[in-house]
Amino acid sequence: MAKRLRVLCMVIISLIICTGTVSAYNGDKKTVRVVALDLDQTFSTSTETVGEFLTEIGIPIRDEYSISKNLSDKLSANDYIEIKRSFPVTINIDGSPRMIYTSKETVGEVLSDYEKNIGSDYILNDIPQSTKTKSKMTIDITTVKETIVTEVQAIPFKTDTVKTDSLIKGEERVVNEGVAGEATITTKNVYEGTEVVSSEEISRVVVAQPVNKVIEVGNADPAPKTASIDGYEYTSTIGVTATGYTPHDAGCTGITSTGTVAKKGSIAVDPKVIPYGTELYIPGYGYGIAEDCGGAIKGNRIDLCYETKSEAFSWGRQKVTIYILG
Repeated sequence: MAKRLRVLCMVIISLIICTGTVSAYNGDKKTVRVVALDLDQTFSTSTETVGEFLTEIGIPIRDEYSISKNLSDKLSANDYIEIKRSFPVTINIDGSPRMIYTSKETVGEVLSDYEKNIGSDYILNDIPQSTKTKSKMTIDITTVKETIVTEVQAIPFKTDTVKTDSLIKGEERVVNEGVAGEATITTKNVYEGTEVVSSEEISRVVVAQPVNKVIEVGNADPAPKTASIDGYEYTSTIGVTATGYTPHDAGCTGITSTGTVAKKGSIAVDPKVIPYGTELYIPGYGYGIAEDCGGAIKGNRIDLCYETKSEAFSWGRQKVTIYILG
């Protein structure tokens, strides 16, 4: 290639001598100095651009020539054009190879010249920028870029639970379905090649607040399960020792401790065991209400009120299972 360029230079010099254009000058022409290998010559031309000028003096445009100016550049007075022998170099950008021709002496100069294609933010891999260039070498770089991304994200709602006596324990009722909120998130991502190496949230704007879900949970005790005996529904039983009495026994006034008139069905109890007002069923006696007490009636003892002493004596003292009615 060098031999070809030297022959080309000799042809150009011969053309200059024959046409008498060397160092000529008039008001319509510009003086241009050309340096190309063995050629260092000044020309006078009326062409407008570098490409037109090189065509005029017979220099072909080839990949293996590196020209100091763009072909579309306008010529100016006392201009200077340098033509160097170039060689192929592969620039591997994020894993994508691109072959270029260059005459630059260092890797840094090659990349500086190529920044219009890759940008100014990149990482040179494996070698320093001062590395001398050579034909068919590979320069491996990773580009660095930032992107700003705005997206809409849902804000999850919370769930509130409220106890209520209108439901029994274990039951639930949804009072209000939750609604997710909405926020606009702006994020700055930094890429090295195709990989995100950092991500920073720049702003977060809440567009709509979430509405919480509300659930009522039962707080009431369930109704006792019931069974029946002799037509009476009961919820539980208790074993007691039962005796009989009459409203006219010694120490009795005929009025119970709860203020009612003592009669058949009035049951004296220990209210710590059987609360006043509890309805009872006593086999062999029948229905009664816990509404009286007595000095000897403690714990699981009850006293059944009869109308006559004979009935009370007939009952006597018995161990019996009584039924708590529901």
